[in-house]
Amino acid sequence: MIALVFMVLLWGGMAALGYVAWRRHDGSFGAGLRDSLREYRFIIPRLAIGMFGAGFVAAILPRSFVEATLGPDSGLIGIALAVFCGLAVPGGPVIAYAIGASALLAGAGVAQTLTFITAWLLLSLNRTIVWELPIMGRQFIVARVLLSLPLPFLLGAALVAVGF
Repeated sequence: MIALVFMVLLWGGMAALGYVAWRRHDGSFGAGLRDSLREYRFIIPRLAIGMFGAGFVAAILPRSFVEATLGPDSGLIGIALAVFCGLAVPGGPVIAYAIGASALLAGAGVAQTLTFITAWLLLSLNRTIVWELPIMGRQFIVARVLLSLPLPFLLGAALVAVGF
């Protein structure tokens, strides 16, 4: 139900912005439409690959292995493994969320999956090396990593403690 509410809000917001752009009569409606279609053509193939890949990964992952290593009963070892996996997974949100969805389907715990996603968001090694280090510099990276590193562990431990 909440997804439906957000979808209606997003479509309503998009329609309102489109209407405002159309009323301006300055070409902003056409430019916005062109930009939107370009982004749509860019993301749809990646989204489809991620979703199909997630389905295949979930189908071939041995459930017993996933439950033992990342399942709800894996505890803090599963949390540590989820942090490591989040740190190591390359790619953008289509890949990370597809892996998270596959893990859930294959028997991973909610706490471990949330920890994985949080670690990927905060600590992605690929993003850090490819983007942040050359642009922001070593001092920035060291400070950000030192401040961010405990957070996925703390989140995972708190979720395990409350029974997720």
